[in-house]
Amino acid sequence: MKFILPRAIYGNRGDLASRWGVLAGLHQLGVDDALVFHKLPGDVPTGFCSSLPYGKGRNLLLPAGVWRLFYKPNVILWAAGLDFQDDSSLAKLLYLWLIFSIYRARGLKVVCLFQGAGPLKTKPGRWLAAQALKQVNLFIARDPGTEQLIRTISPATRVQLAHDAIFLPGFEQEVKSLPASDRMLVDEYIGEGTRPVIGINLRQWFHFSSSLLPYQMNKSGYQQKSTQQMEKLLTSMATVIRFAREKWKARILLISAYQPDVLPWEDDLPWMEKLACQFSDDPQVVLTNKPLTMLQYYALMSRLDVMIGMRLHSSLIALRMAVPSINISYTLKGRDILEYMGLGSNVVDLTDFLADPKPTLGRMQDLLDNLPESRKIVQARTDQAIQENMRVLSSLLQELRAGL
Repeated sequence: MKFILPRAIYGNRGDLASRWGVLAGLHQLGVDDALVFHKLPGDVPTGFCSSLPYGKGRNLLLPAGVWRLFYKPNVILWAAGLDFQDDSSLAKLLYLWLIFSIYRARGLKVVCLFQGAGPLKTKPGRWLAAQALKQVNLFIARDPGTEQLIRTISPATRVQLAHDAIFLPGFEQEVKSLPASDRMLVDEYIGEGTRPVIGINLRQWFHFSSSLLPYQMNKSGYQQKSTQQMEKLLTSMATVIRFAREKWKARILLISAYQPDVLPWEDDLPWMEKLACQFSDDPQVVLTNKPLTMLQYYALMSRLDVMIGMRLHSSLIALRMAVPSINISYTLKGRDILEYMGLGSNVVDLTDFLADPKPTLGRMQDLLDNLPESRKIVQARTDQAIQENMRVLSSLLQELRAGL
């Protein structure tokens, strides 16, 4: 039996990190022959798996020789993103229904592993999600909100509660193995002796809607919808930066959650550039726009003092590296995940942030004024999540080997 991770991830460092966590967790449990697909070879850890380039249509179209692997007793582990939700488009739900149906027609078991769901607010979205879930043998949810939603949408689906896959072991060892030559860029970004170092991420979100077409098929229309709100977001985040610079003389790193030049229309970098332009005369506000390997990205995040992340996984990877993080949450998933970890006080609703960033400044000050204790709390919550995820993953492997 081989585990196949066919989910196509293009440039999203957060999803890549979650998948990396799955592979590292499997490795620790003695599984080093999982098959995973990639855009760039460095998207997956070396020695933990075998890998192949993505096929066309997000792996809907694969060479015949590759499709021969997609038969029982092999198992599909659907992990790391592409959540069951309808606030971006209905197309992803159609895709999930189609691809899961293909796998089941070939006799494969489908396990959604440390996955998220929601929001599902439209009747078509809920119906499509239910059809996709009919093809799933087991859904391991990454937060209680997801667990409850899956039980509501598809009562017959077997559901189990866990955490996001980023909370699995192995990252620290991988960062320690980073060659000295690769550490030079990380050292350059962190700077010499300047503390605190605060990471900031933001993303364009307001263009999303529940239409059938995904964003990339109607970019200009969706971008127009977001212009006014994005200007408010830039203003609020600039207020955060000025506060940090005036109070602590902090070094600010503007960090995209996307690899450059993979999916430019989805990259956060253009918005980071606009933010950086407001501080063009300040050398301590740094745009991290040079390519980073995944290991360099982990190393960079591990050396922050605080992360303020709008993309959920920019916060989660910081937490995984024991860095206190404030999540500017634009959907329920950010609050659900952090509250489940006991870190709900580190969640700021996006609407509230746009209206008044001052409460975020207060929370940032609390974290930095009590940094050793803040780190201790994050480390304890992270360790607990890792232990729970490893128990779930170990139990899953035993069940699959026994026939589920």
